[in-house]
Formats: sequence, structure tokens, C-alpha cells
Amino acid sequence: MERIDGSKRIEVHAARGAARLNRRGALLALASCGLAIAMGGAQAAEWPDRPVKVLVGYPAGGANDLVARAVTARLSESLKQTFFVENRTGAAGTIAADAAAKAPPDGYTLYMISSAQVLAPSVRKDVSFDPVKDYRPIYLCASAPYFLVVHKDVPARSVADIVAMAKARPNKLNYASSGVGAGPHLTSSLFMTMAGIEMNHVPYRGDADALVDLTAGRVEASFISVAASNPHVQSGALRALAVSSAERVPLAPGVPTVAESGYPGFDMGAWWGLVGPARLPDDIVRKAAAAVRPILESPAFAAQFAAQGIAPGKSGPEEFGKRIAGDFVRFADIVKRAGIKPQ
Repeated sequence: MERIDGSKRIEVHAARGAARLNRRGALLALASCGLAIAMGGAQAAEWPDRPVKVLVGYPAGGANDLVARAVTARLSESLKQTFFVENRTGAAGTIAADAAAKAPPDGYTLYMISSAQVLAPSVRKDVSFDPVKDYRPIYLCASAPYFLVVHKDVPARSVADIVAMAKARPNKLNYASSGVGAGPHLTSSLFMTMAGIEMNHVPYRGDADALVDLTAGRVEASFISVAASNPHVQSGALRALAVSSAERVPLAPGVPTVAESGYPGFDMGAWWGLVGPARLPDDIVRKAAAAVRPILESPAFAAQFAAQGIAPGKSGPEEFGKRIAGDFVRFADIVKRAGIKPQ
């Protein structure tokens, strides 16, 4: 038998030890990879495994809040986990928007964004978020148009009538809005641009204040939310000439759209949709969207909001993302054309 001297013996032992270490390292690496894959799959499959917060930038009781609560209540049922609304109010909704943009992209902080936040960068100087880049769209949940109303004593019976009156008396007709740079203000500005008319803007602090002067006849006209104005239309204090959406509303099927009244393509209104932080993983987006869709398609959801003129949304992640980006550009253009200065 061949004798192995001391130096060779050391080399043999070293080689055998290295081989064992290599085998052990390979086994540990394989085990680690398998564990990581298993944990990753489990994490995606388990969302949500704890309560999910949905931020709302306005007080309880408003349309944004009511839509968010209707959706979260049904998500809690379908996904067997608690979804709850947190009203983080202030700065015209931008405090919640900023918090949502900076939240961890883990699916446990979502946000019910509104069209007002897409408009905000065009009309406010203090906006720190980008509505296009800072959020991951999940689903457009609901939308609501505005009525174009006039006081009962105004002789206009149609869109054509009020346009004719405004052309005959430039800047003499007064129109109310819920505030400078708010959705109704933009809607009125777009209408005046398309119709080639000028009316005098009288801004108020919300729909309620505007309706006081509208129903009293101190201002003649307004684009104003259907929910707020419809009781006054029904009572006869106001007359609805048109609705600002692309389609008529079931609440008032006899009221034509602005588009069919001579201004094709006119489509304005408020909307609310579920988003997450920009880096929200695809699997969470898909699962959340898949859970939201049947909620919005259910007759119960539509019936809950029909009396307020609010319609369920139909846009999933990709289409909703296009809506946000498109409205961002469109709103900025309307603001520029109207000469509205950021405040």
C-alpha cells in the first residue's frame, strides 16, 4: 500500500473538508432558495393577513367617504379581513393624498382618491404629490355628474336658451360654484369656452352655501352636484337644464346631457377610486381589483347610491390609470384657459 507522508495527508484532508463544505453550502443555498420562494408565495397568497386601512381626505358623510365605506364594508366580507376607513382631513384633501403617496407599498394602506386630487396640482401651490406617478390604480369605484341648474324665475328652458341669454348679456349672468378651482368651477369654465360665452363667477364655500343664494335667486345659474341640487329641482325652486356627464342619469332621465344639447364630447363630473402607493405589487393590485369588481357590479351597490346620482365605476387598473393621466392633462388645460391662478 502506498504510504502517504504528512504533507500529502494534510492535502487529502483539506480536499475532503472543502468538498464537504461545498456540498453543505450548496444544500443550504438550495434550502434558502426554496424557503424564500415558499415565503414569497405565501405572502402573496395571504394578503390581506391583517386589517387594511383606506384613507379618505374628507369628513365622514360626504360622497367620497360614503363610497369608500360602501366598498370597504364589502371587501371585508369578500376577503375575510377587516378593511376600515380613516378620515384624514385638511388642506382640501391633500393631507390624505400625501400620506397615501408616502405609505409603505405593502397593501395595508390604500387610498380613495378623488378627481379633486388630480386637479389639485393645477390649482394649489402647496401640493407635494403627483397624482399620476405616486399611486398605483386599482379600480375606479364611482362617479357623479353635475346638474346645470337655473333659478325658477330665469326664463331659460334649455342649454341653448341660457347660451343665448349669456351672449346677449356678456358677463351679466351670475353663476355659482362651490369654490375657486373646484370641479364645478372647472366645469363652468369648460362650458363657457365651448359655448363662446362669458358669465360672472360667484364662488362659495361649498354646495350648501351656493344653494342658499341659488334658491333665493341671488345668482341665476350653476353647475352643482346632483345629490345636493336634486331636492330643489324636485321642489321646483331650481330647474335642471342639463347634466354634465356623457350619459343621462337614471335619477333624472328626462334631463339631457350637455353633449347632446349641442356640445359633443362634453363630459365632466366628480369621481372616486381605489389606489395604493406607486410600488404596490402586481399580485396585490390584481387581487384587490378582482375583489372590487363584483362589488361595483352588484345591484345593491348601484341602488345604494342611485338617489344621489352616483354611478358605479367600470374601470380596472389599466383603464383607471389612463383616466387619471388623461384628466390630469385635461384639468390643467382648462385651468390655464380659464386663467385660474394657483392659490
